Amino acid sequence: MQARVASPTGQTILDAAYRCMVRNGYAAVSMRQIAREAGVALSQLHYYFRSKDHLLVEVLRRTMEQHVRETVSRLAELPPERRVHGLLALIRTKLRQDPGWFRLLFDSLVLASRDPEARQQVRRLFQELSEEAGRRFPQLWQMSATGRAGTVRGRLQPWPGALSPTALGRVVVATLYGLALQLLVEGADQASEPLWFGELMAAVSPAGQ
Repeated sequence: MQARVASPTGQTILDAAYRCMVRNGYAAVSMRQIAREAGVALSQLHYYFRSKDHLLVEVLRRTMEQHVRETVSRLAELPPERRVHGLLALIRTKLRQDPGWFRLLFDSLVLASRDPEARQQVRRLFQELSEEAGRRFPQLWQMSATGRAGTVRGRLQPWPGALSPTALGRVVVATLYGLALQLLVEGADQASEPLWFGELMAAVSPAGQ
């Protein structure tokens, strides 16, 4: 099945599904609409993806993997003392540029809460993503809660291995997407930004900046 998903036709379908789901909402879009958007027959769509739920999970898998790779790449370009602040800035930018993706993430969690098969797929997706994040992020930093007046500062040290890669990956993923979902609920995909997020950005800014 994954070979089909990775094929050119599978990727074309994923692109079309993403556009349809973001434009119309997951609940409102149909497999027929996605097939039309992708330029394939409905039977061909079902050959590559057995259900709309399966399509949603694969759309999220691809975009989340891309997000982790892009995040690690961008953070690696920053000096160590800027990486914590840089991570939060990347979350804010992603949310403003592509809020529809985060709405799909909401949809997947709602789906997983009521559908046992979908729950297994979403659980596997987050497990794989957390493992990938756990492999990549220790190379970048350990965030230490030490700073002036007891605030958290972006002081970075080599990762000491106090957490397993799996546990670290879970923390990273929860931070990335938990913050983003809170911001989305509060309307931060627009020009506004909650006061608490501004305070958090200021708290992790390197001293003197």
